[in-house]
Parts: sequence; structure tokens; C-alpha cells
Amino acid sequence: MWAVAVMTFLALAASATKPAQAQAYSVLHTFTNVPDGSAPYPLIQDKHGNLYGTTEWGGALCGGGGATCGTVFKVDRVGTETVLYRFGGGNDGANPVAALVQDAAGNLYGTTRGNGAIPAFSTLFKIDPSGHETVLHVFDPSFQVCCQDSPLALDEAGNLYGMSPYAGEADCGVNQVGCGSLYELTRSGKLKLLHIFKGPDGIRPEGGLVRDAKGDLYGTTYLGGDLSCESIGGPSGCGTVFKLSSDGKETVLHRFSGHADGANPLGLIQDPEGNLYGIAGFGGDLNCYEGAGCGTIFKVDTSRKFSVFFTFTPDIMPEPSFAIHLLRDPEGNLYGVNQIGGANFSGFLFKIDASGKFTNLFNFPSTAEVQDGSVPMGVARDSAGNFYGSMLIDGSRANCEFGCGTVFKITF
Repeated sequence: MWAVAVMTFLALAASATKPAQAQAYSVLHTFTNVPDGSAPYPLIQDKHGNLYGTTEWGGALCGGGGATCGTVFKVDRVGTETVLYRFGGGNDGANPVAALVQDAAGNLYGTTRGNGAIPAFSTLFKIDPSGHETVLHVFDPSFQVCCQDSPLALDEAGNLYGMSPYAGEADCGVNQVGCGSLYELTRSGKLKLLHIFKGPDGIRPEGGLVRDAKGDLYGTTYLGGDLSCESIGGPSGCGTVFKLSSDGKETVLHRFSGHADGANPLGLIQDPEGNLYGIAGFGGDLNCYEGAGCGTIFKVDTSRKFSVFFTFTPDIMPEPSFAIHLLRDPEGNLYGVNQIGGANFSGFLFKIDASGKFTNLFNFPSTAEVQDGSVPMGVARDSAGNFYGSMLIDGSRANCEFGCGTVFKITF
């Protein structure tokens, strides 16, 4: 499949949309596995311009056999990296792959996936500004609760909200795993199960939750909904957008059909008015990816009406591979990342303005320039309009077979 993708993109590179203006790409940090981590996931930025993220691997040796468990790191405005914490496996957790969330005091919260090759549980953790870690919760694997891979939501009282992609009853979903669940961890440390998915309301919630002013939660499931819909993973539904009201009632706001509306949503963001936006990874124009579709951007307005905001086409997105989340600026422009397309077959950063106009802002450097990194995982944007992000692989290959990844900046 990858070989086919390579040939497809090389053939279409000449027709790729060109950047609208000059930019400068720079590498702020190159990971080296031990001690600073490898395989960085999406970043967040604080009000001072510092970047925070997790690496799935690297840090310290753990679990035997030369395995590593991942890190939480900080990169300041001038590119100095600090490892805030190195995971050790076991009840401490391993392999954090979700973006972090930060409170007003500067504390960071996140999850570890765990339950992989290294003996380690899925956990929910807190890192204070000095780098001290507190395990807030160790998930019970007997309830199929593993593989935490979505960012948390944080309310004003300090309660955390999250989603487990495979929790629940083992006879639900695909591969004899659960359809997923939603939970709350109260500030006092009590875990409350908020909802268990059954299939028609969704399978595999991922991408994180957003919370409105009323305390209602919103999110997406990658599969489920209309179970007759055949998505990229087979006939297990094309995904849903859902609402969980503050009184615990779940409502399916949209079931994707795999056609004009899209398929396989990747998560939501919310604007100040309460409108929701997200990327559907497939569907839309079906002339991409062997009929799976090029993907769409959708909107759910404040009345909770679903609409398609933008449909990708084969000349823009011949074979979709999106970073999970959109980014929105104060003017209402939306930004996103394709991971493998563009003029250099290495991904591109795009903008869609409030009227629905598409612009390719930046083609990432060729994968032949391994020192720059490859596979962009998403972007953050500062007030000056510069973008920051992480590259999952490449950079330095001295201690990682495919490279340990990088943190980059695009100056506009």
C-alpha cells in the first residue's frame, strides 16, 4: 500500500497547490532517544511561547531488553529542550501518545497508552512545573480499559474528562473488544464512568472531548453509528459525532454515511461561539484512495445542526493522511496538516478561510532531507502567525532506525 501511495503522489506532485507566500522552516530540536525521547506526538503552546509534548519512546530504559517508555518534554522559544519526566513502566505507565492539557497554574495532564510490549498500565498523570509526576489514576485492564490515546479535557473546577477507545463489553465492536467509554476523573481523584458505547452510538471514541459553557461534552467516534456503512476498516460503521449532556444523556448528533458527509472523524475543536469543527478522514469525494474518499471538514453549529464545511478533492488530497486536529485562529481561519502529500511528498500545511477557500500554506521539506524530520503530527500557532509542530520520525538516525523525530518552526 505504501509503495502504491508513493507512486500516486509522485505522479500528482506537479499538480499540487503551490504555497501562497515565502516561509522559513527551522528545526528547534532533534531527539536522540535516550535520554530525551523519540517519536514526539502533537504539541501544545503556553502563553509564553513554550511548547510541551510527549514522546512515545525514549527517555530511560524500562521493561528490560533495551525498551524505553517515553517522556514529557518542554521546548522553549529559543529551542532549548528540557525533559520534564521519563516514564518507567508498571503503574507509572508507558508510551504517552496523546497531546497534553495545561491548567492555569502550569500543571500538565495526560495519559499513557500502556498495555503494549512493555509491562505497563494505562494511566492518567499530572506533571507539575518542576517536573514532579503524580499518577492520578491507573486504569483497570479487566474492563478492557487500555490504550488511552486521546487528549483530556479540563474544566474550571479541575475535573478531567477523557475517552477509552476499547473499554466496555468485550462482545461489542470489532476484534472482540469493547466499543469504548467516556469517563470523568474528579479533582478528588474519583473515576466516574459517564457512558459506555454500544455500536449504533459509536465505536472507538478518539480525538478527545470538548466542553461547552453549559458543561456538555462533545466528541467523535472513529467507527460505529450506521453499522451498514463500510469504512476504511470494513463494515463496522463510518463514525459519529456525539453529545453527552451534563445530566449524563448521550445524543448522536450525526452518523457518517461514508459519502458526501465523510467518514471516520478524527476529533473536534470549538470556536468561542460554541460551533464545532472537525476532519473526517475519508468519504466526501470518493475519487481518492481506491474509492474511500478524500475527506471532508465538517461543522456542527450551536443549534447542533451538521453540515459539510469543505470537501477535499483529488488534486488537493489524492490519498488522505491527516494529523488529528484542526487549529482555528481568532479570524475564523482553520488550519490542518496532511502528513504525506504535497509537492515534496512529505505533507503540507493548509488553511481554509471562513468562506471555505483552500490555500496550501507550506509544503514540508522532502523526506530526503532526513535531518528535518518526517510525518508532521499537527501544528500550534503563535500570535505572530508562526507555526510549530513535531515530526514523528527522521531527524537523527544515530539511535533510532527511522529517526527519533524533531520539533520544528515555520516562520511566516
